[in-house]
Amino acid sequence: MKKILLLGLVGSFIFGGVSFNKGVSYSDLDKDSGVTVTGTMGVNFDLNDKMSLGWDTGRGMTVDAAGPAGVAIRLGYKGNTSSIGVGYDWWSGGDEIKTTIGTSIDYSTSGAGTDATSISLNLGWGF
Repeated sequence: MKKILLLGLVGSFIFGGVSFNKGVSYSDLDKDSGVTVTGTMGVNFDLNDKMSLGWDTGRGMTVDAAGPAGVAIRLGYKGNTSSIGVGYDWWSGGDEIKTTIGTSIDYSTSGAGTDATSISLNLGWGF
C-alpha cells in the first residue's frame, strides 16, 4: 500500500505540468570590460497552478512562485551561489503546447561581498 501511495504522489508531480525554457542571460552589466552573454536552458515541474520546482543551467535548482499582477518570484541555488529575482511573461499563446516569451531580472550572490545582476530573455514551452 505504501508503494502505491508513493507512486501516486510522485506521478502527480511528474505529470502535473512540465515546462521547458530556453533563455539568453546578460550579466556583468556594471563592469567596464563588457557584458557577458550566456545561453540557459531549464525544466520546471508544477506543484500547483502557482508554484513550480525545477532546474536551470543559469540559476541551478529553482523555485518559482506566482506573484501579484502576473509577476513571477524566482529563487535559485547553484553551488554556493543563491539568487532571487522577478520575471514577467509579456506574451503567451497556444492550446496544446503553451508558449511564452518573457523577461526576468535576477540578483545573485555567493557571499563575501560578491554579487551580480543579470537580465534574461526567455522562451518557454509547457504542457
